[in-house]
Amino acid sequence: MNLIWAMINDLSFIISLGLVSIPIPGIASPVQSILSTIIYMDLLMTDKWLSQFIEMTVLPEDLDEDSAFNMYFESQGFESRLILFNLGSTLVFLIIQISLILYGGIIKVMSSIFQRQIKELLTVFYRARKQYDFLQPRIFWGGTIRFIIQQFQPLLFSSLINIKSATVSELTPQSVGLKLSFSLSLILFSVTLLSIVAFFWIIKRGKAWEQRFETLIEGLNTRPSGFQLSSYWTVWTLVKWSLMCFILVLAAEYPAQQIQLLTVLSIFSTALQLLVKPQESRVENGISLFNELMASVYLFILICLANAPDDLTIRENLGLALISTLLFTLLINLLKVLITIGLEIFKRIKRKWCTPRVRKVQYPATLQTLEGLNRDEDEKEKEEVKEIEKIEEQREKEEEKEFYSRVKRGKGKRTVIME
Repeated sequence: MNLIWAMINDLSFIISLGLVSIPIPGIASPVQSILSTIIYMDLLMTDKWLSQFIEMTVLPEDLDEDSAFNMYFESQGFESRLILFNLGSTLVFLIIQISLILYGGIIKVMSSIFQRQIKELLTVFYRARKQYDFLQPRIFWGGTIRFIIQQFQPLLFSSLINIKSATVSELTPQSVGLKLSFSLSLILFSVTLLSIVAFFWIIKRGKAWEQRFETLIEGLNTRPSGFQLSSYWTVWTLVKWSLMCFILVLAAEYPAQQIQLLTVLSIFSTALQLLVKPQESRVENGISLFNELMASVYLFILICLANAPDDLTIRENLGLALISTLLFTLLINLLKVLITIGLEIFKRIKRKWCTPRVRKVQYPATLQTLEGLNRDEDEKEKEEVKEIEKIEEQREKEEEKEFYSRVKRGKGKRTVIME
């Protein structure tokens, strides 16, 4: 699963470049819209069922005035200025995540209360404590951090669009939906930006190597001690996404400046990837560098498209080059994931069937020296000699006893002569 998360994070930058305010001819824009739906995990089709409940909180005249931020954001799924409509599946995931956190908090309180009650409630306390211990590292910290990273761009895009589009006159007392949407956008905007500071602080304090925070350094080439830029690669990724969101939303009316700033950001990120090599494996570093280079190629084609004449053939060819670049990047990343999974399965099968079975031998905790071994052998030889002497002595006694018994019967002399 970590391979899929890493692929989604790597592709999210180049996918979001479809929001640049430059018209893309042909089928490039619809295909990019489908890919953005997959990357942002907007798979619950909330526009078919959730929008009906959200519309109940907004006045009809406000719904009539609502529209997309611009045609480029609309083509990529941001069809409204209100965050409640733009979040889509992210809103459902957000509600689920908050519910799990609240459930865990209730369990913790219950475990603390029942611990001080009578013995009959010990079973309830044990179950509540067991559930809390299971959920605490996975949901409270690991799940929340994973949610923020994976849904960072939809949260920031939606909140920025709502904040930039809102006016004081629209926030009338009757517009409950507008006020709720604006308040939620302010909260999520603050949380997403403060999360970057929080993640930086966690890594700097050395807590990222704990189980509950290990999502921040998962797959990175890090060490528990010392300052390493690769340890902060997740933080840098969130900073890069934030800059991209600010450029695409705040400079939506200036496409030339958008391309210039995004090109500088892409080149800087590529150089940083080449210099730091933050991932653990060479394959991951190579794929990440490849994705950065393809994002620069995509921006270069956008520059050519912006400066292209009105010739429809040339523009369609450039649009085809854009979609080819995008699909080629996606194909390489998918092949990497499939090959990595196949190799891992092959290694496990080989380890299971080809490893020779070795009998386990119980060795002593400490090994003796050569003098000790010689001393033990001498003692064993002495014991064997003593046992042999005892056996011979016992046999002589039995023969002597038998001889005297024969003598008493008058047969001893004859026995001696016969011998």
